[in-house]
Amino acid sequence: MPTRHNSIIVNSAKIELKALGFRQKGRSRLWVSDHQSWLNVVEFTPDRWTKAVSLMNAVHWLWAGTGFLAFHEALPSRQHAEFETGEQFTVAVSKIAQEAASKAEEMQGRFASFESAAAFLVDRARSSPDRMQPSWWGYQAGIAAGLLGDFSVAKTFLSGITDERVTGHAIPLLGFVGNPANFRNRVNELVAQQREALDLAALEQPPF
Repeated sequence: MPTRHNSIIVNSAKIELKALGFRQKGRSRLWVSDHQSWLNVVEFTPDRWTKAVSLMNAVHWLWAGTGFLAFHEALPSRQHAEFETGEQFTVAVSKIAQEAASKAEEMQGRFASFESAAAFLVDRARSSPDRMQPSWWGYQAGIAAGLLGDFSVAKTFLSGITDERVTGHAIPLLGFVGNPANFRNRVNELVAQQREALDLAALEQPPF
């Protein structure tokens, strides 16, 4: 049975997010807007010890194929509310949900096309700290570049992965570098697998 403070969070999220295409993931505090190859995610983050909530907006690239819902690009917030009374918490959570909607719209505009997302990922990886380029950021940039047909950049990133958590994902893609159709097919397979892992509906047409 939902507790009062959780019911307040759900109601506020519905008011602000449903019109933007978001749906609650099960009974969790995650709300997701499905853009076929990526997810716009809002998390009303619980507090471990108190009846409280904070906010995280994030993007999940479905083609990254991690097997779980990861926050690949996140916009954390300073918003935080602790339950004192129903009225007080309703007002506070309403403001948090409004910020969640505003940031979600910012994400949707920022990554409205794959080209804009790819440019962001490549630029982020190129300017990243040394520990990040040979890890997930480089992997995501390599896939993005390959989907755009820039296989020189894709090979540079994918072959430069040294993070042991990521090399097993990157190495198979190197075999498709230089072959646009096979590269796209492989990435479409990753999207399909990730959508299945996250219990998302199968797509009628591949995204790439």
